Amino acid sequence: MASIYDDIRAALETKLAAVSGVPSIGWENLQFSPTTGQSYVVPRLLPTRREPAVMGTNPQMYYQGVFRVVCYVPEGNGPSAGDDLADKIIDAFEAATDVTFGSTIVSIRYAERESADIDGPFYMIPVNIGWYLYS
Repeated sequence: MASIYDDIRAALETKLAAVSGVPSIGWENLQFSPTTGQSYVVPRLLPTRREPAVMGTNPQMYYQGVFRVVCYVPEGNGPSAGDDLADKIIDAFEAATDVTFGSTIVSIRYAERESADIDGPFYMIPVNIGWYLYS
């Protein structure tokens, strides 16, 4: 039986895969070898909270976390390619929207970027997407 986290991951990853213009995706815990000179993204599901939403027996549960998508573009070409890729991810996961997988509805709280950095031959920009779910 799939866990709630499997459904949350599926909803967020399916949405990411459908974003127009997103390059190769290095899925979590799967073999991925980036090609120097080609952009890619690496998503990670980071659950941060699981708690009862109300008191009593068999309460509705509240889950929250971050879906982190690190955007990698070739270094040495200025920030615009990285900014454009990060903006595509942010726009796709607009705050106050929902993403679904089957009957699971994951609500997006925020989507924001962190400061950029150099990682090997890539310029990287992390994008954090805050999500929550009542189940």
